[in-house]
Amino acid sequence: MSFPRYEHYKESGVEWLGEVPVGWEVASLKRYFRIVGGSTPKSDQEAYWDGEIIWVTPADLSKLQSLYINDSQRKITDNGLASCGASLVPANSIILSTRAPIGSLAITDNEMCTNQGCKSLVPNNEADAKYYGYLLANSSTELNIRGKGTTFLELSGDELGAFKIPLPPLPEQHTIAAFLDCETGKIDELVAEQERLISLLKEKRQATISIAVTKGLNPDAPMKDSGIEWLGAVPVEWEVVRLKHISPFIAVGIVVNPSEYLSDEGLPFIYGGDIREGSIDYNGARRINFENSKKNSKTILRAGDLLTVRVGAPGVTAVVPSECDGGNCASVMLVHQGDFDSQWLCYVMNNRVVRYQVEIVQYGAAQEQFNISHAVNFLIITPPRQEQTTISSFLDSETAKIDELVCEARQAISLLKERRSALISAAVTGKIKVTDSDRSDSSDLSEGFCQTGSSEGLCQTGLSEGFSQRDFSEEFRETP
Repeated sequence: MSFPRYEHYKESGVEWLGEVPVGWEVASLKRYFRIVGGSTPKSDQEAYWDGEIIWVTPADLSKLQSLYINDSQRKITDNGLASCGASLVPANSIILSTRAPIGSLAITDNEMCTNQGCKSLVPNNEADAKYYGYLLANSSTELNIRGKGTTFLELSGDELGAFKIPLPPLPEQHTIAAFLDCETGKIDELVAEQERLISLLKEKRQATISIAVTKGLNPDAPMKDSGIEWLGAVPVEWEVVRLKHISPFIAVGIVVNPSEYLSDEGLPFIYGGDIREGSIDYNGARRINFENSKKNSKTILRAGDLLTVRVGAPGVTAVVPSECDGGNCASVMLVHQGDFDSQWLCYVMNNRVVRYQVEIVQYGAAQEQFNISHAVNFLIITPPRQEQTTISSFLDSETAKIDELVCEARQAISLLKERRSALISAAVTGKIKVTDSDRSDSSDLSEGFCQTGSSEGLCQTGLSEGFSQRDFSEEFRETP
């Protein structure tokens, strides 16, 4: 869809705004808003807390999924409000985070106050709060530039008040805000649709793996009772054995002062944080030199070994790639390769059957973890060797297809968000002219997008087909 431009423009005198339509003014924010600071009651005074007054912090703003706010994680009492000098602001005010981070905002649904990490902007009768909510939300980069501080950036009241903003006639502000409500609503629905699709694809991925590693690929294969209540029946030719009977050697990586072996260069030295489900970030990993790795011979890595996270995200497993051969590991479980297909065992370890066993034995409140002495006794449903390879090859192919669809859905989300930001920017700065009729006449933004939010087929075609990746400025080309 294309939109017309205004007939005449003038220089705004503000670099980030550029030209603005003739008839629009540009002035400091403090001309249109009363800026109100926030404060925090003393935390050790119980009489100041758990009251009825909404008390907004930057954390409250960063969690919002809406342009409006009507609640806060913590509330204060009348005594708390009086004690700290915070002021209540009315509904239809803009609350802006001015530190850690700068730029999160919301419009108040009712009366409330804030802590010192926020500033409230109370509009005068020339300003539409929603229009300026869109404008300021799209100006976070410019606001951050004006922040100062060494420990963290903070936007002062003076800097905020001096921030130059456009002032369209009030009826135009209302029209632009209503237009953006309509158009961003459509885009947000499409983003939500793609997010639901990603969730369904992930469920399908897990279900595909689970069936393959617990029941096999032949739905007509004869089954037998596994003898384990929570596991149920397994194929007749499969065995249920303990992990220690599958691998010739299972060890924990270097535990005692692993940092002593760190080197500026050398071989990959893998920690738990480098391990993702099915992959290892060896490029970003720490390093260990050849001599120190050889000194810790029991935990030297060989391509085809498996590494399992013990602490933090216990159970997450990946196969050691050839790029890590000869390297070492710290505080993870190392499963040396034996007479098994490594990729098959990786799928099994990341499956719910083993993760369930990890959850039973893990401990720790701050960081969950498990002991190797428990892990060696994990029960593994084991098919014949050749069938392991068949299963892993099948899953490699199927999960790759699903992962590609997830990637395409994420790209679609990224493109939609770019379009959303570009549309807001163009509208609030006057680069396009919108009217009341644009809300009803605008084309369907979903054209070209796969909206299969249901599980039917899980949209086996490319999700981004039909969505042009051209420069978004073409969307707002100059139409007389």
